[in-house]
Parts: sequence; structure tokens; C-alpha cells
Amino acid sequence: MSKIYDALQIAHGERLAAAKEPNDDPINSVPPPLTGYNPFSLPRFYEESELLALAQNIAARLPNPDQNVIQFIGSRAGEGTSTLIREFALTAAKHSSKPVLLVEADFIQPSQNQAFAIETKPPLEHVLQEGKALDGVISQVDDSNLFLASLSSKIQRSLTERSFFGSTDMWKAAREQFSLILIDSSPASVTADSLAICETVNGVVLVLEAEKTRSAVAQDVKRQILMREGNLLGIVFTKRKFHIPKFIYKYI
Repeated sequence: MSKIYDALQIAHGERLAAAKEPNDDPINSVPPPLTGYNPFSLPRFYEESELLALAQNIAARLPNPDQNVIQFIGSRAGEGTSTLIREFALTAAKHSSKPVLLVEADFIQPSQNQAFAIETKPPLEHVLQEGKALDGVISQVDDSNLFLASLSSKIQRSLTERSFFGSTDMWKAAREQFSLILIDSSPASVTADSLAICETVNGVVLVLEAEKTRSAVAQDVKRQILMREGNLLGIVFTKRKFHIPKFIYKYI
């Protein structure tokens, strides 16, 4: 049984009433295109233990340990959301015996296909709407359990108008094939359309740049997520500055 799946099962069984908020130490730099390289062997901006802890914290806030759709969304551009979710997806795929799907939903500044050096395929929406097989719209990352797909601005605008899927589960076809679906969204301040996804997923992770994003901005994005009936799981702070050696923080 995979480590991540075990962690999800344990978190589901315990259902910790006072689970800690996700602790993370992201760095906001965007890595260069990975053409010709194995993305699983390149240096990372996040420690694997931190990403596994984030997975457990997310699982502790969900009713089921499997087939979840999780949206990562920043308040503004440049907070490192795409880097965070990419490395989280790589870690999840590495430790899972079941496939993981990373969905590019940042149509303002998409980066996932370039990072993985994978040609962009047609967007997911027509197969999601019709419940068809996903083979023609997903791409496998090397020989791993990680797959990549994309959404277009069309579906997000349709969701904003509540005219695309109505009250049905738009991710049903994807849930049947993947144990975890991760959505990389445009920042809320760049386009409100990305907030429309909130009500279609199991949970939302808000990404904020530490010591940079103003409290009022964060509160406004939180309010908008909740207003759209999104299940806000917690906040991850990126670009944290450690004023004493990082390892000491484990003991204080």
C-alpha cells in the first residue's frame, strides 16, 4: 500500500478534530522547462516530508480518503501556486499506487505543460460533460502515476454563469479513473472565473505569499470562496523567511 494512500486512510479513520493547519515552506521560483530531463530526479523547492504533511492535513479535513478533487488558488499572481501544486502532484504520484491527475486551469499564465515538456491536448470539458473516456485529453508524465490535463477559460466562464453542468458532478468521469485530482487555478485577483470552480471540488487550498500578501486581500479571497460554497481546507504560506536556522523551528 502506498505511503500517501496509507496517510489518507489513517487521516480518514482518525478524523482529527483539531488537525493542524498546513505548514509549508515553498519558494516561489518557477523552474525552467524540463525538456530532456526526468522531472522526478530534478531538485525540488519543497521538502518531501512537508508535502506529505500537507497531504495528511488535507485528508484530515475531508470525509473520504479517495477520489478527491482539490483546488489550489492564490490571491494574486506570483505567489507560487503552480510550483507548489506541481511538486505536490509529483510527490503524490511518487507515493501512490493509483493515478493522480494535475489539471491546468490557469488560462492566464499556464505553466504545467511547459514545465513537464508535454504538448498541450484539447481541454477536458467536452469529455467531462459527456462522460467520455479521458484518453484523448490527458498526458502521462514519463512512466509515472501522474497525468496532466487542462481546462479552458470557456468552462470556467460557463461555471460562473452556472450553465455548464448545473448541479451534477462535473468531475465524475475523472473520479472513476483517478484517486486524486489537483486543480491549478488562476489567481483570484486576476480573474474571478477561477473562483467558480470552488463549488465543484471537495476542497480548496488558499496559497498566500508570507509577509507580502495583505491581510485584507486574503480575507476577501476567503470570503469569495465561502460565498461560492467552497470548502476552504486551509492556507499555505509561500516564501517564508526563517530568521533562525530552519531546523530549530521543529523544536519551538
